[in-house]
Amino acid sequence: MSFKFTRVKLKELSVRHIVIIGLLVVHTGWIITHLNLVSRGQINPWKLGGYGMYTLPDYKAKLRIYDISSKPKLMVRSNYKTRNFRNANLRYVFRCRKFSEAALMVFFKDNPHLVNTDLKFILRERVFSRRPVGVKRVTYSTVDVRWPKQDKFTYMGEICGEKYLGKVDYKI
Repeated sequence: MSFKFTRVKLKELSVRHIVIIGLLVVHTGWIITHLNLVSRGQINPWKLGGYGMYTLPDYKAKLRIYDISSKPKLMVRSNYKTRNFRNANLRYVFRCRKFSEAALMVFFKDNPHLVNTDLKFILRERVFSRRPVGVKRVTYSTVDVRWPKQDKFTYMGEICGEKYLGKVDYKI
């Protein structure tokens, strides 16, 4: 049994062939980009549903907010709303993305009873541990929000080892 390979001339390529080849190139590029971003810890593979998602546990980032104006205490979940805050932070898909000023403004707009309260935002994620084998939660992002004046707050945070800070004029 012998096979004959014939060369395809460029003129003989149909639109369908070009589209299929283009889709294969784009798909391969997506795989390479996605695996690269996952390996550097830039994205949560479980949120995007990609090729690196079974190499790591689902991070399931959990947000905890502490009132640090008096003494650190965990705020009860029913005391604040975070839906718009999570959406403003792209639901924590990009792990090393800083909390934006707009996201913090949305949080205080949704929770007016927390205005002028010093807060600490803590994001924790699940990571795989080898000894002992299991999954545990570790903190990977913290943001302190302080209110030096009634209509201004400052924030200082650290995410993925990078520190940042800022000031925001808050109009009530």
